[in-house]
Amino acid sequence: MLFSIEADHGHILTGYLVPDGFSDEPSIRVANDGQEVGHFQCSQSRPVIAEAGRHETGIVGFMLDERVLPGLSTMHMLEIYEAKSGVLIYRRRGEQKCIQKKLLRLEFRMLPFIRFDRMFGQHFRYELPALERFGHETATQAFQIYGIDSIYLSGRLYLRNFEMFLDKDFEVIGHLPDPYYEMASRLAILNRLSQTAMPFISDRDRLILAPAAEYFSQVPLEDEKKLKKALQQAQPKVRDILVSPTTRQLVCTSHDQRTSRRDVAPAIDYLSRFSIVGQDGGALDFERLSAEMIGISTEALPSYGRHSVLETLADRLRDMPVAETMLEEDLILHHYVREAAKPPASAV
Repeated sequence: MLFSIEADHGHILTGYLVPDGFSDEPSIRVANDGQEVGHFQCSQSRPVIAEAGRHETGIVGFMLDERVLPGLSTMHMLEIYEAKSGVLIYRRRGEQKCIQKKLLRLEFRMLPFIRFDRMFGQHFRYELPALERFGHETATQAFQIYGIDSIYLSGRLYLRNFEMFLDKDFEVIGHLPDPYYEMASRLAILNRLSQTAMPFISDRDRLILAPAAEYFSQVPLEDEKKLKKALQQAQPKVRDILVSPTTRQLVCTSHDQRTSRRDVAPAIDYLSRFSIVGQDGGALDFERLSAEMIGISTEALPSYGRHSVLETLADRLRDMPVAETMLEEDLILHHYVREAAKPPASAV
């Protein structure tokens, strides 16, 4: 999906929205102060988009004015969304102060930290959490929004695909989960995915996860022997979902790439470019440092919670050599990050 606001003069606002489907007829949903005020079909032609082969008709533009949306000029908390996906296209903030940063929170968990995104995103003029739900083109467009210096993005992305934006005003923060706990989380999700609707899993990810979801759907995770056997006998397409996911997110460009010990050093190099790196059991207070970074109170900021059932499963995995082998790169990575975060001996 491509989108842009071409002009906002208060009483008139123009832009375009190129949908994912080549023949789709795009439409927008408009809200003000959280209340929906209109739903509009894109009706203006953008010939250059049709000529570029991005849309069948090129009828992807929209114009809002006082005629179609009375009171437009006084809507200081106006928001425009792509009607089908709910992707935020544009947001007015009026006189409200916004954090003047471009910030990416790289999500390393399959189970996303939604509460953190809700708390953080409201302080920025533009926000788009869980970018992995929308595909590469939409994610890239979010990084390339023109004329806005207050942007908050988050998602379980392959960082190398967006490396160029790290040098274009975007700061990155991230919290590394305990490798065994993350494996436990993924196994629990895979075990239920084929029978349970999980809105945080996109259609694209559902296709990628399908072989592993089918494989683990009949594995009793509480049975240590059966789980161990399932991990040992898993085929590559199944194993790849569980193998060192943090390292892969940092050094790979797609889900089908594999890593080795040689990738740990490049992964550490990428982490060194982050503004804040938190870690389960680490010395740094990720939530507090993140709040201080943008100047908000730490009191209402949620912390990373852990579930007792997953903790128990993670403890079982720690005793399985097959799990240690599958997580080798992540375990090495976490060791070096933990050592780097320790205070100097003289400060202890």
